[in-house]
Amino acid sequence: MRVAMILAVGLALAAHPAAAADGKALFADKGCSACHGEGGAQPVAGAPILAGQNGTYLGKQLKDFAENHRATTTPLPMPEVAKGLSAEEMTTLAAWLSGLPRHGVKQDEEGEGAELFLDHGCNGCHGPGGLKPLSPDYPVIGGQKKGYLAGQIRNIRDDVRINGRARLMISFARDLTDAQVEKIAVYLAGN
Repeated sequence: MRVAMILAVGLALAAHPAAAADGKALFADKGCSACHGEGGAQPVAGAPILAGQNGTYLGKQLKDFAENHRATTTPLPMPEVAKGLSAEEMTTLAAWLSGLPRHGVKQDEEGEGAELFLDHGCNGCHGPGGLKPLSPDYPVIGGQKKGYLAGQIRNIRDDVRINGRARLMISFARDLTDAQVEKIAVYLAGN
């Protein structure tokens, strides 16, 4: 079932390249820039960078928000926003955002955060520096905002966020202290 859904989202993204042109208008019309910034690249505190994110991953997260499958420790408007989107609009937004450039990131490969990232097997799914995920339904986490990353790692570690592939991370994150989570987040965010 999961594989079929992932393939369906991926095929929909590939089949609708022209729909991405409408993604910019939809992003503006739905007020997404209020939290995620212009073009999904300059979010407010607590919101993730969406520009250049994997489209399949974005589509799945929108669906999970709409169906109340993505829990968080902070109140978010996303469930209500996502419930107001059709499946086609979710695909359009995901396609447009995934096609936007992702800002470069310079990470400290010698620091403790990089070591923790490798030692906990994070690169196995998210790729070197979190920049080249193994699968399109894994997020690009390199270059993401430090506070957002730390919050999501803690949510996964503490069994708050268990949607999608997050469940696979629980065993890797379970023994991370808050200080270690912060070091990983600093490493991934870069400068």
